Amino acid sequence: MTATADTPAALALQRHTCYDLLPVSYKVIVLDTSLPVKKALAALLQHGVQSAPLWDSSEMKFAGMLTVTDFINLIRYYYDHASYDSALEEIEQLLISGLREIQRKMGSLKSRNISIHPMQTLYEASQMLLNDHLHRLPLVDRHENQETIVSVVTQYKILKYLAANAPAVTRLAVTLGQLGIGTFKDLATATASTPLIQVLNLFMDRQISAVPIVDAEGMVLDVYEKYDVLMLAREGAYYDLEMPVSEALVKRAPDFEGIHTCTLSDTLGHVLETIRRMPVHRFIVVDQGKLQGVVSLSDLLRYLLSH
Repeated sequence: MTATADTPAALALQRHTCYDLLPVSYKVIVLDTSLPVKKALAALLQHGVQSAPLWDSSEMKFAGMLTVTDFINLIRYYYDHASYDSALEEIEQLLISGLREIQRKMGSLKSRNISIHPMQTLYEASQMLLNDHLHRLPLVDRHENQETIVSVVTQYKILKYLAANAPAVTRLAVTLGQLGIGTFKDLATATASTPLIQVLNLFMDRQISAVPIVDAEGMVLDVYEKYDVLMLAREGAYYDLEMPVSEALVKRAPDFEGIHTCTLSDTLGHVLETIRRMPVHRFIVVDQGKLQGVVSLSDLLRYLLSH
């Protein structure tokens, strides 16, 4: 993907700023870095969001994002380095600002706080999302050394915008199989009996946001998503990570949106219409119920900007 991409989708995104993506009325959840991690977790769950921008009130500036990945790192750290009782005690006192030290110890400290100005184009935002392997990007307005967190743009919101503007997308009637969109080799999977810690390790080692749960014949039974980890953290299951993933799925949020599946014979237009109508994080590609591959939002956005 180049800075001078001239595909219909790329040109459409170059004509609009991130501001244009914002609805007339919306809310943005911002958390102060001095907030205890447990309260931050409760806030995310209460508002049904997977992440939130962070604000450093001592320096009066944007301080990055709190995401599910931070909670996964937290759980894995205490699983490896502390007893259950001491983990519970430390987490009770842990502030968001303290997560950076844990990230440093685990070698996962983010090198920089990535954001974009609201007046930059949706195309620039798309490039940053794809190049930095991000699902969401904070919009931060800077004026005379003052910063304001405006909102967050996501891959899903950009794809939904493109889906609602069909002339910006070509080859809508061509199938996913013909377009070659998605990952179909070396897929990360688990069975119902796989220990949860192995699934969490897959998230981090493979840099993925969901793991399909399959049976011995490869039939898709469920999907364990990163967001499900928030429910695990809420219940204090920081150390019971040897439980089978099927048991962890029982703790899933009651408003789980379900699994979005597709086949290789589904068209690009069909997939985009699904994104236009409802929240989608990925598509599990199946053939008569058997796992074939995964089409991520990144796969779709990267394709649209290059074809």
